[in-house]
Amino acid sequence: MDQFLEKLIPIAAQMKEETVSKTIMERVKNAMINTVNYTKIGQKEGENKQVTSKLIDLTLVEDGDLCVIDFDINKKLSIEETDKIRQNIIDNMLPANVGLVKTAHGGLHAYYSRNEYTLPSNRCVKCIVLDNIEIDIFGQMFKYKEHGGMEQKELVQNRVVGPNSSFRETNNNKRETLKYEAVNDWANMTHLASLREILDSWNVDIEIPFKEYVDKVNMREFGWQITEEGTIDKMSDEIAQTCVNGLKNLEIHNYPQPINMEVSLLSVFSGLYGITNEQIRSEGMKNIRQYNKLTVNAEKNYGEASFSGERKPNPWILTKI
Repeated sequence: MDQFLEKLIPIAAQMKEETVSKTIMERVKNAMINTVNYTKIGQKEGENKQVTSKLIDLTLVEDGDLCVIDFDINKKLSIEETDKIRQNIIDNMLPANVGLVKTAHGGLHAYYSRNEYTLPSNRCVKCIVLDNIEIDIFGQMFKYKEHGGMEQKELVQNRVVGPNSSFRETNNNKRETLKYEAVNDWANMTHLASLREILDSWNVDIEIPFKEYVDKVNMREFGWQITEEGTIDKMSDEIAQTCVNGLKNLEIHNYPQPINMEVSLLSVFSGLYGITNEQIRSEGMKNIRQYNKLTVNAEKNYGEASFSGERKPNPWILTKI
């Protein structure tokens, strides 16, 4: 395993460098959606209408690392006050290596790299609220929609308005055209600052523990099997027995590394506690230590993992181990 990791690390580093070396435009070129007639309505295939703006869907950005901080400045302020606050944000709150876009109402979008920062969700709305500034953070944590705790096949829409976009809205019976404009050389920015670097400079931490993120991924990927009728498809004894028989010759970890396809102790307990047949469940519990190797941390946290698994029973997790 160590030799495998030694070979994997430089490959991962090279892939990361290839990603950060790309310009923002290169990273978003396949994630841009045309909208028409000064609205945020997407252009339909074959439709011949005036394209007036572009939306960037972060879910469609292939590297999954590009994120946006949205600074929403109090719309009741004067233009002069708004411009001053926006410039203060640029000068004092952000490093130089971020892509900047002035939003329609004078706010600011800052493009940066998530760089493995585990956000609690794709859209962290109003995660920071000040007197005249509200800050949202958008990033790609989960690509697919969730329903009933189970991940679906439909992609999540996670869209922000790109630069050089125009919209129209009516204020006080007056029709206005509002624009999103690049503040710096947005399209050609590379090696973007990381979210951690930015939030650390603000003394702000909204990151969730990696273990909690893994738990969320597990619950989305291995959630209850939901039928078309909206009922839960419980696992049969035959499938449960097959899963228990397969719980052998595994190395079970407390904090698994997804890249190595390691088995989580919490997942094992969640799966076993979800089995309704007590005899099969009991056999599975015995198999954990009898036929498998637990890491030191897994042994140390055995009781805690058992307690957590009992609270979140889900037999279908076992089919993925």
